[in-house]
Amino acid sequence: MTPRSDEWTYSTKENSLEEEYCRSDYVCEIDWSDPQSLHNLIEQYNFYCEPKWKIGFMGFSFLFGIVVGCLTVARLGDIYGRKPIYKLGLCMHLLFSVTICFLKTRSVAILYALLLFFGMSVTARYYVGYSYNIEMSPKSHQPLVSTIQFLSESFVYCFVCLYFMYLSKDWIYLQIPNISLTVLGLLFLYTMPETPRFLIS
Repeated sequence: MTPRSDEWTYSTKENSLEEEYCRSDYVCEIDWSDPQSLHNLIEQYNFYCEPKWKIGFMGFSFLFGIVVGCLTVARLGDIYGRKPIYKLGLCMHLLFSVTICFLKTRSVAILYALLLFFGMSVTARYYVGYSYNIEMSPKSHQPLVSTIQFLSESFVYCFVCLYFMYLSKDWIYLQIPNISLTVLGLLFLYTMPETPRFLIS
């Protein structure tokens, strides 16, 4: 809605009104009935009018963290054991998940750093955690365990899609099962031993 009119103008793919919004020429409200409108990091950190590279750098920071983790953290699992590095990954995931969800800073540098370390935690949780899970299983059951693990991960991706389609547009609520299962995993991990394969290698 412009200052000279009391009629609403809707943004479309052909006429996005992005420049008008960023120049504050329009009084804007987000149409939350639109399936593409989501509460996410772009809204949380007010990235609407930031250059495209700043938004893209969020994904780059996360993926770069995975690359750094593959070069560093994954190797630590071979040196110090699967269990302590997997535990480190869970703790990192828990810490950075909560911090990214509730941090109120507008500093993009802090956000990029958090996403980088969050990416590194993926290496410890997924790659070292996968080795830990497989090595704790009898050899005859390892293909089945591996299949169940990847099917479970696929189910999570499907659930996230259905969640945004039918349940809520807010990504924060997705962190409730995420954080809860991470805490539960840490509690169980304290009762688990190191893998026999690592101990005899």
